[in-house]
Amino acid sequence: MSTNNVVETKDLAKVYAGHLLSRESVHALQEVSFEVGEGEIFALLGPNGAGKTTLTKILLGLVKPTSGTATLFGMPVSAGMWKDKVGYLPELFQPQRNLTAQGILMFLGKLSSMKGEELRRRVDQVMEQLGLTEVRSRKVGSFSKGMILRLGIAQALLHEPQLLFLDEPTEGLDPLGRRKVREILIDLRDRGVSILLNSHLLSEVEMVADKVGILHKGKMVAQGLLKDMMPPDQLYQVQIARKPTLGEKWDFREETSGWACVVKGAEMLDALLADLRTNGITVQSVSPFRTTLEDVFISYIGGDSNA
Repeated sequence: MSTNNVVETKDLAKVYAGHLLSRESVHALQEVSFEVGEGEIFALLGPNGAGKTTLTKILLGLVKPTSGTATLFGMPVSAGMWKDKVGYLPELFQPQRNLTAQGILMFLGKLSSMKGEELRRRVDQVMEQLGLTEVRSRKVGSFSKGMILRLGIAQALLHEPQLLFLDEPTEGLDPLGRRKVREILIDLRDRGVSILLNSHLLSEVEMVADKVGILHKGKMVAQGLLKDMMPPDQLYQVQIARKPTLGEKWDFREETSGWACVVKGAEMLDALLADLRTNGITVQSVSPFRTTLEDVFISYIGGDSNA
């Protein structure tokens, strides 16, 4: 991965003024700074209303920030000089239902100034990539949600962009479809394409992202390399049958099969097991516990999980 920044924001803020029904201003973004390097997959996470959509619209030149700066390929977003280098999959990709998949891609390609043999070659390539070749002549009105999503990814890739904005690129896909998209994203990254990914499927993000940023109430509350955000310490989960009476020293939480407590390191594990023995509490199981991106995400946003 290169140190060249393809996306860069500095103290980006967006305030929506109050209106007749509510005179209070809405701070959609507050001093958001982050970078996406060349050949990096940056996953933007956050609950609904966190500011992800506003941030994406600013980077695409659709909304003007109240303050701060945003650049793509070293150029101010407002200059618009980057548009032929960017591909975008919106959350709701709604192609015309009476057109064929091939017809839609040909039409969108022409809007991007592609033509002739180059356009036909790229349409064939992206349809092959996304598994759409066999349905190229079918009207989109007969497509499933997953097929429409794959068509949306195909149109985003059509003009071979250097930067991709992808909003929920695996939502509605079956496991094989999600794997295919992951493979495509990793291949694009390896070829130097930068990707800004917005997804609620954190397990999918964990498999492809290089960097993660967590937006909450308009603020970037955490960001960094994914591997650095995951705790390196060995964690253990201790399972018991009933709620323990050990006070607040140990954080036991109720699960479907009993109560569980996660502790860090062998020393803490030994201390917990000793307390349980002293109090006559039978241990059902002890197992290694791997922290997931979902655990990290929840630790930053707390109970505001309306994602």
